[in-house]
Amino acid sequence: DNRYILRTVSPVKEPDGRTTAVTVVSKDISDRKRAEEEREQLLKELEAKNTELERFTYTVSHDLRSPLITIQGFTDMVQTDLEQNEVEKAANDLKYVDNAAVKMDKLLKDTLQLSRAGRVTNPPEDVPFGAIVQDALEQTAGEIRAKNIEVSVAEDFPTVHVDRMRMTEVLVNLITNSINYRGEQPHPKIEIGHRIENGERVFFVQDNGIGIDPGQHEKVFELFYQVDSGGKKGTGAGLAIVKRIIEVHNSRIGIESEKGKGCTICFTIPA
Repeated sequence: DNRYILRTVSPVKEPDGRTTAVTVVSKDISDRKRAEEEREQLLKELEAKNTELERFTYTVSHDLRSPLITIQGFTDMVQTDLEQNEVEKAANDLKYVDNAAVKMDKLLKDTLQLSRAGRVTNPPEDVPFGAIVQDALEQTAGEIRAKNIEVSVAEDFPTVHVDRMRMTEVLVNLITNSINYRGEQPHPKIEIGHRIENGERVFFVQDNGIGIDPGQHEKVFELFYQVDSGGKKGTGAGLAIVKRIIEVHNSRIGIESEKGKGCTICFTIPA
């Protein structure tokens, strides 16, 4: 336990000005120094949160503006169509309005989901990780069957101490992400497993899809960022939500991937 000691040295002088001794006063200022360090750390965290909030606000406003512009543009076109009695054309233009409204609804729902992901909603409990995997596979079973995905699951998963609902949400998002970015893979596969790395238990979801260029590894965790797959799906909020949930559990997440060589999302969670 480090201690901080403040020592004040003062000379003891005779009437003729000669220094004949010194006095040393020592004071333990450890509590004050720790308080200063904690304050500095809190200020750094607050600054980081403010930066994140500014980026979040810009991203949300930018992405919500896009469907609004579409709605505004096609609403004017519908009005013109109706004035010219072009009913069929107006009906076609209304489809664009409807699609934009659906997109905006998805963006708003994902934004709300991300804000909720910033906190644990249920008390953490000891859960076999295998049970969480099964929960996630049940929720994604329809997509897995429809896309003919081969899923392999490791055995002997350990018990973890987590918010079960939130951790299931993590796996659902990762599985869905693997399905969406399988590309033209004729035999799409997803593997859910775990390994020991530097003495630490690491969980992963691996696929053989289109992969992610190393230059995008950090960007994919940003809100609404999407890897170019030649046909974008979803809103791009999935990995941002996953990262937020993992961080709330005081854990880490990362990517192992190269373009065209599949993708592995790795994360740690408390035992």
